[in-house]
Amino acid sequence: MKEDRQRTILELVRHRPVHTQQELANALAERGFSATQATVSRDIQELGLIRTGDGYRVGEPLSVVSDLVLSMTRVQFLAVVRTPAGTANLVARTIDESQLDGVAGTVAGDDTIIVVLGRDAAYDDLRRFLGAES
Repeated sequence: MKEDRQRTILELVRHRPVHTQQELANALAERGFSATQATVSRDIQELGLIRTGDGYRVGEPLSVVSDLVLSMTRVQFLAVVRTPAGTANLVARTIDESQLDGVAGTVAGDDTIIVVLGRDAAYDDLRRFLGAES
């Protein structure tokens, strides 16, 4: 049942805009699934969905992205994030889609990301978000 519900959630967010958890619960009910807002919230987290201005969408699980962060360095209002070759765009997209407060945006190359910080505390928030505690 859970797998069927989560499969339906993925189908819904891939084919139409879904902006709230309640909207998603209602769409599930239309398809015969009874799910509370709390259940939908857990499903969203387990599926790694990302909430954007256009609604929920499929994203990369944060644990996968965290494993790709090799190092972070702060240079004034910028953060330089190093990743394995070919993975910077994936990590940068995850940062951008998180809508993390104080992060103005990212620029990604092959293995390096520049994160523009809009406030001092944003660097520490970014480190915690990416799981880069060292």
